[in-house]
Amino acid sequence: MNNNKKIGFLVSGITDEFTRPLCKGIIEEAANDAVDIIVIPVKYIDREMKGIPDLYEYQYKTNAENVMAENIDVLIVSADTIGCLTTKENIRSFIDGLKAKGIPILLAASRMEGYPGVTFDNKVGIIDGITYLVEELKIKNICMLRPLYNNTDIDERCEAFYETMDFYKLPVGPNAVITTTHSNDYESDCYRLMDLNPDVEAVFCVTDAVAMEFYKAMKNRGLVPGKDIKIMGFDNSISGSMITPSLTTIEASPEMLGRRVFKQVRRIMDGWDIGDSIVPTRFILRDSFGSFLNRVNVDEKILDKNYLDKYFHRVFFKFDNVPGSEGLETLIQFKTLLNVLIDYVNDADFSIERSAFLKQKLDDFLKTGALMYTDANVLLAYISRLKQAILDHFDSYEDKCHVYSTFSGLSERITLILRENVISHEKAMSESFFTLKNMVEDTLNFSKGDDESYTNIVSNLSHFGVKNAYVYIYEKPIIHKEKEPFKIPEKLLLKVAMTEGEIQVLPPEEQPINLMDIYSNPYITDSKYNMVLMPLYFRETLYGSILYDLTDITYDNGEFLANQYANAARVIDILNH
Repeated sequence: MNNNKKIGFLVSGITDEFTRPLCKGIIEEAANDAVDIIVIPVKYIDREMKGIPDLYEYQYKTNAENVMAENIDVLIVSADTIGCLTTKENIRSFIDGLKAKGIPILLAASRMEGYPGVTFDNKVGIIDGITYLVEELKIKNICMLRPLYNNTDIDERCEAFYETMDFYKLPVGPNAVITTTHSNDYESDCYRLMDLNPDVEAVFCVTDAVAMEFYKAMKNRGLVPGKDIKIMGFDNSISGSMITPSLTTIEASPEMLGRRVFKQVRRIMDGWDIGDSIVPTRFILRDSFGSFLNRVNVDEKILDKNYLDKYFHRVFFKFDNVPGSEGLETLIQFKTLLNVLIDYVNDADFSIERSAFLKQKLDDFLKTGALMYTDANVLLAYISRLKQAILDHFDSYEDKCHVYSTFSGLSERITLILRENVISHEKAMSESFFTLKNMVEDTLNFSKGDDESYTNIVSNLSHFGVKNAYVYIYEKPIIHKEKEPFKIPEKLLLKVAMTEGEIQVLPPEEQPINLMDIYSNPYITDSKYNMVLMPLYFRETLYGSILYDLTDITYDNGEFLANQYANAARVIDILNH
């Protein structure tokens, strides 16, 4: 039996861009500790069950009933994501209910009086971004677009906006701040902001998601983000880095926060009385500030050797999340490459030998794996700025051609590596799609409602990198309607156990498992594990839950898998009766 300490992590869902790196940070920091991590999605408290793909997703909240002092040693709660659609009073009531179970609780990216937490310093990055607008771009008319829901992060971001505007003595008129509606359709609110503020020069969107909608509204009116209106988001989402023009944003690194979270968990397990911990944020300059669209804004300091550290940390900002001195070699190679490049410009030596030497230094830099620590758009935009600054350094057409040729070679090398990474990812996603297709067919490929049929639920999980999976079924399905209380059975039936790839159908006498042993049943792997617990439900009926390894593919497809397994459990129950 596995006797490791059990760390529960209550999240909204596992598919969003915030939860995945947050989990990754926690898991990486816990790699050398004798602990098991169980991710427990509960979705959103008080979400209105209208106009969403799954009208019965409220069943996820029942997942919290699988948490008790007897099976969880420390509970991490992402309270602001779980409670983003409810009131502060209701999310506190939910957290207080968990505390009443006698489990030590640590909040992640949330702040609540009476509970220790790890949060972002939301204000630093926002202040830097607005300061750049005011001091570098000489912009004064700045508006804000914010979502209606409240949490500590959103509140702090808005406070930072008001405080920075006040610092620069810039007025915030009655129509300068627009609050969006609950829905994901912000289009009318975006138009309203532009109509009420015809002279707006820049807009701070409190989340990247809101910024994406503002892009759409601008383009519908024939306006260009970064040229007609500067846009700044918050979150550093993948979609924000890939949109055109790329979105200037604030990075609040979930991975870095996750690492800090587990450090605090470690202190709790050691008996420390801990308080709040703060993780910094970072301003990321991209095209939506017009920095790379307008030649006038090319930074003259980009060819100054005294500013190489500054540009390294701006471009390869993810190195800030790397502990210790692991990134030192990359920094050294970056500074070597740029020194060689600046000398190349100053000497105006365009010989074949000099060009080859420069390309060799680029290869040395790329071998350090630096491209993992930046966004493609940030890196390519930086190269574009370098090229423009160097071209401006020369007057003759012939010299400009030499510079253009050299930079084309550098850009092609970097672009090729980035493209290979994309192709590799797309291939993996394509293979995953066909595996999912086969899994759907195989999962329901049975004609009897016996226990052997439950093997169909776990038989294909190995294709997703899953070696351990445990199917828990309630003795009788439970009808649970929205907003009704839910009481989980004290005993579950462990129908099938897959341990290190070996599948066992348990005999009836060995199936009953106490709820307190759900994460440490007699068949569970002896190795330390990271798993996710998903509810098995079909509409108003709950059949049980499945606990299985959390892998890169199950992050993307975990909810889909759980839906298919729930369908299988439903069919088995129907055949059994």
